[in-house]
Amino acid sequence: MNSYSDILNNELIINSLKAAVKNGRVNHAYIFDGEKGIGKTSLAKAFAKTLNCEKGGEEACGECTSCRTFDDGNNPDIFYIENEKGIKVDDVRLKINSQIMTRPYTNRFKIFIIKDADMMNVQAQNAFLKTLEEPPEFVKFLLLSTNFNRFLVTILSRCVLFKLRPLSQPQLCALLIKKGFTPYEADTAAHYSNGVVGRALELHGSEEFENLSRFALDLCVRMKSLDLIDMYKETDALKDKKDQFDTLLQLMYYIFRDALVYKVTSDPDRLIHSAHLSEIQKICADFSQRRLTKACDAIEYARRRRAANGNFQFTAEELFYSIKEK
Repeated sequence: MNSYSDILNNELIINSLKAAVKNGRVNHAYIFDGEKGIGKTSLAKAFAKTLNCEKGGEEACGECTSCRTFDDGNNPDIFYIENEKGIKVDDVRLKINSQIMTRPYTNRFKIFIIKDADMMNVQAQNAFLKTLEEPPEFVKFLLLSTNFNRFLVTILSRCVLFKLRPLSQPQLCALLIKKGFTPYEADTAAHYSNGVVGRALELHGSEEFENLSRFALDLCVRMKSLDLIDMYKETDALKDKKDQFDTLLQLMYYIFRDALVYKVTSDPDRLIHSAHLSEIQKICADFSQRRLTKACDAIEYARRRRAANGNFQFTAEELFYSIKEK
């Protein structure tokens, strides 16, 4: 529990943390950056547990009083700082700055694990910076972020930054099968989670994701028959799914990708959505190989536009026109 063995595909980071502990060169602040669900919290917990382990090894022993209280969630020197609405200046002052001058109760370090630290507003970051500049030697900060570029440069310069990597598709599939997924479920979740374990577990059995998947499949099947008025109606309907649009684009991409693969190979075993072979065959019948390739390219372009905060309405309309265009 709360050990490095739970973290896959980030051996370089783990080895760096172990070396810092072994050589007595642990920095006062670290940033663990990566997508939601990629394992930042698991890594921070494993490191924090190791730092206060009474045996002082490169990994936590899991047996001493510090390790056992950590696993039970009762370690008095571990502080979790979070706020769903974003960490504000008062959070920093009350939960961090007011706590750092008192020495740890029973452990070597007083450790603050700050979730979504990159969502601190500027006032909060400036308040935190004053503490970060000259913290007591017994204080360590572990900042978790999804976009380290949101931090002030002055904060970044005082932290060691580690970017976590997602798992490869085969690695994630193997892990999910061990957790009880069927091979089909594991393969599907691995594709749509982009190698992020937490995302894959979240998608499994999600009614919202299942409904969106069915909507995407139905939309792709009907795409050939849509006229200009229908396309405007579909675009308006998508407004209710604006928050899910990125996931919808990803679903559409893999559906058209499956159609393209089947068009070329006629092999259902190569499909992500092999359980929906009849729908894939219908799309193949409606689109040529060239147009399926063009549809995949159009969806990828739409995803890039959305990533750059492109206009939702225009992006959706342009996508439909591109797919429909002969």
